[in-house]
Amino acid sequence: MAILRPSLEGLHAVRAGEQREFDVLRQLEAEMPADFIIFHGVMWSSVHEGVQWFGEFDAVVLAPNGSLVILEVKAGSVEYAADGLRKRYGDRNKDIARQARVQHAALRQRLRERDLHVHVAHILVLADQVVVAGTVGYPRERIVDANDMPDLARRVVEAVPATAAYAPTHEALVQFLDDVFELETDAGRHIDWLESAVTHLSEGLATWVPRITSPKGVFLIEATAGSGKTQLALRLLSAAAVEGLHAQYVCFNRPLADHMRRIGPSKAAYATFHELAIAGLRAQGAPVDFADPALFTRAAALYAESSGDPEWSLLIIDEAQDLDGEWIEGLRRRVVAGGRIYLMGDADQQMRPTTTTPWTDAVTLRCTDNFRNPRRIVQCINALGLASAPLSPRGPADGDLPGFHVWAEDDTGGLRQTGALIDTLLSEGIKPHQMVVLSAKGLRASTLLGEKTLAGIALKRFTGDFDAAGRAVWTAGELVADTIARFKGQSAPVVILAELDFDRLDDYKRRLLFTGMTRAQWRLECVMSARAERILMEALA
Repeated sequence: MAILRPSLEGLHAVRAGEQREFDVLRQLEAEMPADFIIFHGVMWSSVHEGVQWFGEFDAVVLAPNGSLVILEVKAGSVEYAADGLRKRYGDRNKDIARQARVQHAALRQRLRERDLHVHVAHILVLADQVVVAGTVGYPRERIVDANDMPDLARRVVEAVPATAAYAPTHEALVQFLDDVFELETDAGRHIDWLESAVTHLSEGLATWVPRITSPKGVFLIEATAGSGKTQLALRLLSAAAVEGLHAQYVCFNRPLADHMRRIGPSKAAYATFHELAIAGLRAQGAPVDFADPALFTRAAALYAESSGDPEWSLLIIDEAQDLDGEWIEGLRRRVVAGGRIYLMGDADQQMRPTTTTPWTDAVTLRCTDNFRNPRRIVQCINALGLASAPLSPRGPADGDLPGFHVWAEDDTGGLRQTGALIDTLLSEGIKPHQMVVLSAKGLRASTLLGEKTLAGIALKRFTGDFDAAGRAVWTAGELVADTIARFKGQSAPVVILAELDFDRLDDYKRRLLFTGMTRAQWRLECVMSARAERILMEALA
């Protein structure tokens, strides 16, 4: 019994012909020798004459001697035309021979890039059709038809040349195929793989930053979105917990503080700057009335001015670009002698005007590597000029370009367009908890965030209110809906940017778009007005 990677356990067919492909894969798994490995659902890309092509291998079989066999499985019938075999998909005809040539060339190109020189064979599997003769583009000996299906495993083995096995090459091919395979048969599994791969790749900051020393114990980390700042914070907090140190994580946004509280070590403390300021008011016995619009301003000023008692051995300030310089000074005074301070920020995500203070005693590290977003999203961000410096795409997947969806003139705020888009994503197998809808407007100005449901799904959204303990009040729902600014510091597999409406791309709009676009781990969809689309198209041009 061969090895099937990944397993089909728990997978369900979601498109026409996919169940037949699963049947073929299960047959190969059961009938092929145990030292063969069958990879399936392989997404590939190749550049030919300056054009990038994308496609999918149904299966690639790795023989023990390092040879490869590509299997193209066609369910149902194919058509014989004067120029060869064709498969009809709706109103389109696909040239099977041409598809095979492009697939073969794409795989060989990727293999050459890794300095892997192995034999690659190609077999067309027509499991539901009898073939009398082949064509010039596809000879009969490379076709397995319905009558040949009982011998499918033997035919695959016979396509492998009789050469000696070379273990290092075999191991390198296993790693290569594991690296480039992206599962499209099931959106959930693809998302799980992508999240794991992104986390692994973006651990660079978390690996080498803790090894760096600073005479004053102050570190300024100026790193772009998706570079691994969260992993760095978690690594520092976990190490402090093991050492028994008093560690404090501080940021600007409440959703980010709550997120870090959920995923970080329980021995560390987490708060927004204003939460600490409110706690300082309470400690002084001052009244705290959350209905008072001046409460947070007054509390912040008092906290920044007070001396406080040093208590933290480790202070991590995230979203530092959104904190006023005097606030940060107030926080720094609460760090014990010999303690460490990490200021982490990204000027391209600054959402509010701040007073700044130069940190002359800090060791500064800068990073423009983006691991979170698929490369084509990063390319779009760079093309639009949204960041102060071009990002370096380091993610594990090419992905797709962002989807731009323009709402009709009578569609207020694009609610209908957004709902239709969510319906489409659901039909592709994406679950509500794998998406977020982020409005480009503020909480009070947003029409979308006033809705209870979208596409029939209850929204989980911040009501704008706080309970008596100061905790944010959220509605119960499956689909998270929030503002772009409030979701800063977090990410999701599928991000929908909604209510995009502007007539010029000023600095703030660039930062807002940059922040929103860099939340997407896999898919990015943008719902916008016609004038916003025009501005973006002009920027791309």
